[in-house]
Amino acid sequence: MARYFFDTGDSDDVIKDQVGIECDGLEEARREAMEGLIDLAREYLMDLDGQELFIQVRDEKGNQVARLSLSLRMQMRTDELNDPSLPA
Repeated sequence: MARYFFDTGDSDDVIKDQVGIECDGLEEARREAMEGLIDLAREYLMDLDGQELFIQVRDEKGNQVARLSLSLRMQMRTDELNDPSLPA
């Protein structure tokens, strides 16, 4: 088993993982990162528009071995654009 570190961040900040998690390999580390990114999205994407959330995975040597990211862009339409008589 190897230790992987999961740095989290958004468009403004990065929080370095100082502890890490033991994983059987890169595929398990990728799954852990995906679950972590989903948790971050649940907590933060309701408040962020246009920002990116990400998790960077580092190995024991400090090499970045994976990066997963997610962003949300919300566009509001005006009443004029919502008029059903106009073509979309």
